[in-house]
Amino acid sequence: MLTDWGWDDHWAALLATGGARPEAQVGRVSGQERDRWDVQLETGPVVGRIAGKFSGIYPVTGDWVTVHPGPSPSDPVSIDSVLARRAHMSRGRAGEGNVEHVLASNMDVVWIVHGLDTPPNPRRLERYLTAAWESGAVPEIVLTKADLAPDIAEAVAAVEAVAIGVTVHVVSLEQAASVEQLRAHLRPGRTIALLGPSGAGKSSLINALANASLSAIGEVRATDKKGRHTTTRRELFPVPGGALLMDTPGLREFRVWAVDEGLVGTFPEIDALAAACRFRDCQHDAEPGCAVIAAMQDGGIDAERLASYRKLKAEGDYLDRKSDPLAQAAAVAKHKTAMKTMKYHQKFRRDGN
Repeated sequence: MLTDWGWDDHWAALLATGGARPEAQVGRVSGQERDRWDVQLETGPVVGRIAGKFSGIYPVTGDWVTVHPGPSPSDPVSIDSVLARRAHMSRGRAGEGNVEHVLASNMDVVWIVHGLDTPPNPRRLERYLTAAWESGAVPEIVLTKADLAPDIAEAVAAVEAVAIGVTVHVVSLEQAASVEQLRAHLRPGRTIALLGPSGAGKSSLINALANASLSAIGEVRATDKKGRHTTTRRELFPVPGGALLMDTPGLREFRVWAVDEGLVGTFPEIDALAAACRFRDCQHDAEPGCAVIAAMQDGGIDAERLASYRKLKAEGDYLDRKSDPLAQAAAVAKHKTAMKTMKYHQKFRRDGN
């Protein structure tokens, strides 16, 4: 049944107003292999493809799509359209930061997975959290391999310092009780996408929660604790209890795509202080009257955390300028205004000029 794959009244209403052809069926994409998509229909799984002209966004794992039969026995269904996404997570494509790469779609929760066989990486977590908040889903942190942590309390404290207001789970596959505690969050119809680097234990976690070998797992190198890319595609798995878990390949490079809401969610203390800055468009860099800089100087904000905020914001602003002509024109105008101000400012004028 489609309800087993997350179908609800929201999607039914969206389909009813979408103008789908009468013979169209609806299904959810559970996986993709190049130009073929695994689609779960009410009648069961099929393999779909895109035939002929196709307008609109291309489907990714997690999308709801409409399909029609054909065009041949070897291609049982063709994908017509993608229903408007309720949430989606994107990054800049590796090597091409100004090209959007959608990682997951229509998830309710994003589990950011980090293995405690290595110390928590605050800057990486902030990057993942920014993308997760921006997606429209709710981020949570899952710390795996707790049995290998030198000091669990210290590791959790380090994570909570950057994941403000975010739920943090600690789990070890060697401790059945911790797995059961995490399983309690697998509500029927809830889609959870797992995000994290190779070797963090995403696939092993899915298998443990499903009580089955659904996702392939690989070894982690003893020298640098890095995992191999055992998971090569994004795939959606239903697990006991009615939830759906989305496995994703490990990411060694993660360029943010959009950061507006993501920065607010990840750095709430900076967003709160920004209201007291002298200038409404303060960049919290070198402007006079900046409440954020003042808080950093007083020790209220960690300097490395502020530097991370600036870096992520700069990446987002750069992408805006690359993809939006209006944003690029606004940036040029702002730069010209700044240069003109410097030209006539007493500090920068030469004697006699």
